[in-house]
Amino acid sequence: MVEYATEDSFLQPEKIVNKYYKALYGGDLHCVKSLMTWKSYTMMLESFGLRLSLRDLSFKRQLEKIEEDASLLQEVEKKLSSELLLRNRSPEINIQQIEPNGSERKTVSYKEDGKAKKLYFSKKDDCWLIDYYAGRPVS
Repeated sequence: MVEYATEDSFLQPEKIVNKYYKALYGGDLHCVKSLMTWKSYTMMLESFGLRLSLRDLSFKRQLEKIEEDASLLQEVEKKLSSELLLRNRSPEINIQQIEPNGSERKTVSYKEDGKAKKLYFSKKDDCWLIDYYAGRPVS
């Protein structure tokens, strides 16, 4: 699947963290998708769609097939976007530390409403993208 790069991708990772949360809880999955690698984006859909999957079996079946069918992906994004808006969250994000992990990866440590978290980034075509797999050590 294609990875999405936009002008937002030229932001530094610490700026992307705030944009990611604002877009996520604003239900703007198109923006979220532009900030992540494809694999990380589908993992995020599965993770945030878990609650909806437990209540709606048709959503669960659609979610399982998003990589095979673009129309199912759009349907999942639409339903999950509405679900995220209903959560009505606006977490406070405080960046704690930015650490390089090689020349093409960074780790951003931050607090989400006081809870310590990390997001991993990799550089693709001069764009920083959230990449859950970029947390692995580089030798």
